[in-house]
Amino acid sequence: MKTIERLDRIEISLEKQSQNLDKLSQVTGAIAASVAAHDGQIENLIRVAEKQQKEWEHLRREWQAYLTTIHPRQ
Repeated sequence: MKTIERLDRIEISLEKQSQNLDKLSQVTGAIAASVAAHDGQIENLIRVAEKQQKEWEHLRREWQAYLTTIHPRQ
């Protein structure tokens, strides 16, 4: 009788461990998706920052050219 009870407890324990592994797998998958989405956001922010830097440099050159026309250096 004790052997059967012990086997039952082992079976219950194995089932709980299996459920816990399933939960951990789900959490790991969710974290991986979150990290991938975050990486995508960072890449997009870098692209926006690079574009803004180029636009700012272009605007700075235009203003410098304009200022040179109204007040040429001698």
